[in-house]
Amino acid sequence: MKTKHNKHRKYAVQLLAVSVLLTITGISYAVYQSKNTKTAPVKSEVKETPQVAQPKTEAKKEEPVVIKDSAILPVPYTLQGPLNNLNIHEESCEEAAALMYHYFLEGQLTFSGSTVITPQLANDEMLKMKAWQVKNYGKEPDLSIEKLGLFAQRYYGYKYQTFKNITREDIKHEISAGHPVMVPVMTHALKNPNYGPVSVYHILVIKGYNAQNVIANDAGIRGESIQYSWDILFSAIDAQTPKMGQRREMVVITK
Repeated sequence: MKTKHNKHRKYAVQLLAVSVLLTITGISYAVYQSKNTKTAPVKSEVKETPQVAQPKTEAKKEEPVVIKDSAILPVPYTLQGPLNNLNIHEESCEEAAALMYHYFLEGQLTFSGSTVITPQLANDEMLKMKAWQVKNYGKEPDLSIEKLGLFAQRYYGYKYQTFKNITREDIKHEISAGHPVMVPVMTHALKNPNYGPVSVYHILVIKGYNAQNVIANDAGIRGESIQYSWDILFSAIDAQTPKMGQRREMVVITK
């Protein structure tokens, strides 16, 4: 019985040894696989946004302006003192000129069937402009052509362009293109008997012309569509140079 027991014991030991050997072999193989197996990197797919071809914008070609033999633009009118209160609006020629130009640009050309801006409306609007100038300039000054353009820009948000050393052709060109022009003058050089005894700095809105004359809105007198000869106009422009230091200049206002 002892010998048989020993045989079984020997057989069990052998089985245990084989089992241990297989286990060690399996572990070694797993470690080997772990060390030598490379994990393929995961590629992140980046989607490219397709480039959409932008349409080419061609610069607008400005049509050449055909200078007409005569022309007139529908610029509405106001007196400088619309309620016969020139004592309040003695220095308001710039405001009156800017107001006429403003309503031209806005397309409001008639007021209750009239081309004259409603007097109360004109008065109220000019008082607002006067107050704005006092607040921003400290007073209501005489505005040069450059400063008049800048005022229209700051007050209304318009654009402006000034022209120097102007000629008849420059005025004709702008009016033919649909732009009234504002020019500086001295009142008495206009040779209009309706002006008082003192010659003062003034702004004219020129809205048309013909072969002999310019057609203006003159707010200093009852001067809707008043005509001054070309020679008188330029003489009046030259007359303001000693006072204002500017020569033959004009300004055009646009939206």
